[in-house]
Amino acid sequence: MLGPGEVCFISQDDKARVPIGLTAANKQAPFLMHVEYRVTLPDHDWVVAAKHKLIPSVYAGIEIQKDGLGKPEAVTYSGPTYIAIRSGKHCSSSAYAHGLDYERLLELEEFDIITKDQSNKLVKPVLMLSVDGGPDENPRYQKVIDVAIHHFLKQNLDALFVATNAPGRSAFNRVERRMAPLSRELSGLILPHEHFGSHLDSQGRTIDEELEKSNFKYAGETLSEEWTQATLDNFPTVAEYIVPEVSELETESLLTKDQDWYKNHVRTSQYFLQIVKCHNENCCQPIRSSYFDIVADRFLPPPIPVCQTTGGLKAPDASESDLHRFPSLFFNQSLKLDNMLPRSAKAFKILPYDLYCPSIQSSLVERICKICHLYVASQVMLKKHVQLHRQRDLGPGQLAHAPPQPQRIRPVQVAAKRHIELMAFIAHREMLSAEWLDEDDVDLSDMLVPEGDINDKSATMPIVTIEEHLASPWEDDRR
Repeated sequence: MLGPGEVCFISQDDKARVPIGLTAANKQAPFLMHVEYRVTLPDHDWVVAAKHKLIPSVYAGIEIQKDGLGKPEAVTYSGPTYIAIRSGKHCSSSAYAHGLDYERLLELEEFDIITKDQSNKLVKPVLMLSVDGGPDENPRYQKVIDVAIHHFLKQNLDALFVATNAPGRSAFNRVERRMAPLSRELSGLILPHEHFGSHLDSQGRTIDEELEKSNFKYAGETLSEEWTQATLDNFPTVAEYIVPEVSELETESLLTKDQDWYKNHVRTSQYFLQIVKCHNENCCQPIRSSYFDIVADRFLPPPIPVCQTTGGLKAPDASESDLHRFPSLFFNQSLKLDNMLPRSAKAFKILPYDLYCPSIQSSLVERICKICHLYVASQVMLKKHVQLHRQRDLGPGQLAHAPPQPQRIRPVQVAAKRHIELMAFIAHREMLSAEWLDEDDVDLSDMLVPEGDINDKSATMPIVTIEEHLASPWEDDRR
């Protein structure tokens, strides 16, 4: 609707990690075998050592065709590709890493047609990101939201949207169409792991960290050279190795806002994040796009299914999934929902965006503020939001009668630890959800916490040299 002059659409995901010292990708093909030879192959493709892999983060710029009003095919699957390659041992795939990559995209000439208005070379005012649902990208995780707010403020965006697919449907992310051609480029390729000399002892433990970083850098640059030669749908590919010392946005440099601003400009849901300017010129800079001419209420409304009944058009109950047929955004905005919603939905004073999301029906009420009725995507967000009311909105008399403040989250299980974060399984009646939470937000009394960090670098694995890996697997029975 807005067209290529106002919208930047980027699809992002991390490709499978690329091993160092082993075949980067296998190519399957039929072959003839002489029966006088016995095949001897190793039981496992042992990695060279723990975390000796590279992390490729792939960003697919999506070309939007001009004058494609009302045509879904105007949003194509083609465009330039950017790949940020990081060391799997010295870096991690995080929201801050992806934030740095987006800022790099804005500097690439190959991405100008995607990220910038060609008439004035300014960053396009509406940014849409399609991501995977992992903890480093999930739009309802706080660090992802913090980085999104940083981009929104720094680039003076009118609106920023981050969307992910439901579990099991990540293949529908547009960037997935870039993965197979990229893997084909790696068929039979072995990235050297000791170009400048071995940094490992006989047990696979690092004995020279600086040499290790140099070897990783050489392997990463070799991989980037290979991918940069690829042309996908006649669009260029740019691949770069990101050194560990500058692999993430610095948290101190992030542009932030308080909870009061957050309440007015951010809407969260299970799979969708919206950050939108307000009309207060004392708060936000002047509007740069036509977005508000299309969505007068600023935030995209919740998807509401409609079915034809003997009583006219009605919205079915959330439990009647076989009747769910979702109309377009513009049809949705024209509906008079007061006359159409089922009785179960009329209990909500403000319709939550996830009203018809089947996987979280049991936790909808628990995510709604009892004071202002705002829906948020997690209990941690609700806790921070309620604190805002207690500190600013309520007087002494009201504060005494306000609903109790949410306490620290009590998980069913802690599955993993990463720095000061915990992967916690949280129960919502019959449902379980997994979230990365700060340790300070989790009630760990009598809880078993896994020992060791998932990013721990001390684990060891058997070493297989390139010469051993390339050795012939055939033995001659005629001897």
